[in-house]
Amino acid sequence: MFKWLKSLLFVIWALLLIPLIGTALEKWFAENIFTEPNAVATAISNKLVEISHLRWFESALVFMTGIVIGISLETSTRKAGERRAFELRSLGYRFRSLSDSISNQTASSGWPDNARDLRPAIASALISARKFGLWVPGERMYELPDASFLHEYFKCVGKLLEDGHLNEARREALSWQPFLDRAKPS
Repeated sequence: MFKWLKSLLFVIWALLLIPLIGTALEKWFAENIFTEPNAVATAISNKLVEISHLRWFESALVFMTGIVIGISLETSTRKAGERRAFELRSLGYRFRSLSDSISNQTASSGWPDNARDLRPAIASALISARKFGLWVPGERMYELPDASFLHEYFKCVGKLLEDGHLNEARREALSWQPFLDRAKPS
């Protein structure tokens, strides 16, 4: 929705709230600030009360309140979706980076000892993946004879996450489970 239209709707809603807020403020001022009734405040309050008793006022206030709530919910939902998409892309990037790091560090033999410095990053990425409902390999992955399983898992699932395909990434991640289950520990 156009930004100026949203602003206009919020201004109209705020104007409709003035009679309700104004009478409450006048009463508060009369009780707490002024020792005797103030003619200006009373006159303004009386006009606001007259406006609030017009036939269309309550309907307009309820209608505009519904519109403002709807716009607010739509905006917050859209922002939450954008934030979630950003988090997915970030996780996909982390997966792909870990895949490259694992590939570079484990080119020689010595898995998993030569990748000890990657363990915290791997654990962090897997914890984040669980939050999105992805299947993640357990500690058994460190018992495998080489890092090819983890390298390919991060590469394939990370690509799907970077592209924003969460459901496909979930299916892809789950498809790696039988490979880990069948693999023989070193």
